[in-house]
Amino acid sequence: MLSIIRVAAALLKLKPAVNVEAFPAVSGQVLHNGEPISNFKLRRGYIYIGSNNEEPVWDETHTDAQGHFNFAEIIIQSKNPNMPYSTNRFAQLIDIQDPRYPEYKDVYLWRTTSPGINHIPLLAERLATLNCDLNSNEVSHQMIDEKYEGAIRHEVHSICRWPALEANEIKKRALYGEW
Repeated sequence: MLSIIRVAAALLKLKPAVNVEAFPAVSGQVLHNGEPISNFKLRRGYIYIGSNNEEPVWDETHTDAQGHFNFAEIIIQSKNPNMPYSTNRFAQLIDIQDPRYPEYKDVYLWRTTSPGINHIPLLAERLATLNCDLNSNEVSHQMIDEKYEGAIRHEVHSICRWPALEANEIKKRALYGEW
């Protein structure tokens, strides 16, 4: 029996790594009382939950003179999706790391857990327009993905707002119910 397990383990090692979409591209703007903040330091991070390496991976960016910022898409190579019983999930966050505003150190522009190895369109759509005012309270945004039978729900904690997209989510909650 032990030799069968060793053979299975050896075969899994031969499986190739695949592309895993860790974090979609991000574009947004940071305001403070409606005014853009220039040279504002933001940090983005993710943890590949269930992989061999669950250490956080970080990168940083700064806003331009109008408060706009961008992070490039992150795609990694991993054998984890080929492993039996793998849980392919990513903890994702974008927070504030600007020493000029210590009162916002624990404020999140984005905090969620994303399932799977491909970007979730509902989440990527919001990350493409991550517009925030530091004076907004962090809230739990609930999104319903109707692509799947029974509808899958996603939750994002953020100070950012998406009024047009939220109006659509209110309609979906009326159809599928609240959490």
